[in-house]
Amino acid sequence: MLELHALVVLRELVCSTRCSLHNLVHKGDPVVGDEIGQPEYRRLMHDLRRQIAAGQLPVGEPIPSTASLGQQYGVSVTVVRRAVSELRAEGLLYGRPGKGVFVKAKPEEVVSEEEVIKSLASGLADVQSKVDDLESVDAGTLEEIRHELSDLRRIVAVLQAQLIDLYGRLGQPYPRDAAPFESLKDSERRRATGA
Repeated sequence: MLELHALVVLRELVCSTRCSLHNLVHKGDPVVGDEIGQPEYRRLMHDLRRQIAAGQLPVGEPIPSTASLGQQYGVSVTVVRRAVSELRAEGLLYGRPGKGVFVKAKPEEVVSEEEVIKSLASGLADVQSKVDDLESVDAGTLEEIRHELSDLRRIVAVLQAQLIDLYGRLGQPYPRDAAPFESLKDSERRRATGA
């Protein structure tokens, strides 16, 4: 039962991680070339993205102030804040309290990070699939696996006991550091060898 509980916990962890990765990948608005009919904040985001990509707003440099952007684009402070907030969420901008908002990365750098995240999400989906397969194993199969593992441990213990005996007959010391089951208790070793 402990194994099944561990599988359930692992599955929940995988699911929550996949959701987090999905949210990271799909966090930003798509870049739309056609600005007609777009909300003002998206038009501003598109233009700021373009300026960052072209190097007009270099990485590490501040962007114009909220008031300046509002005047330049003829939009309200609320629209500018929304656009900047969205670009921060995309990873293009970062804020420094009391200093301003600065360019963090170019759009193509953020895209490559998204590709890494998508790759991780894909790998995580594979892990989840394998966990799902493990969950579908019934209790009878698990018991068979435990029984086979127990049999294998006994066989290895017998082989180890025979090796110890063989080394003794040859007058050689048994190399204790090479013993795979040195941690077996004496009672287990006697039971495995039939002594």
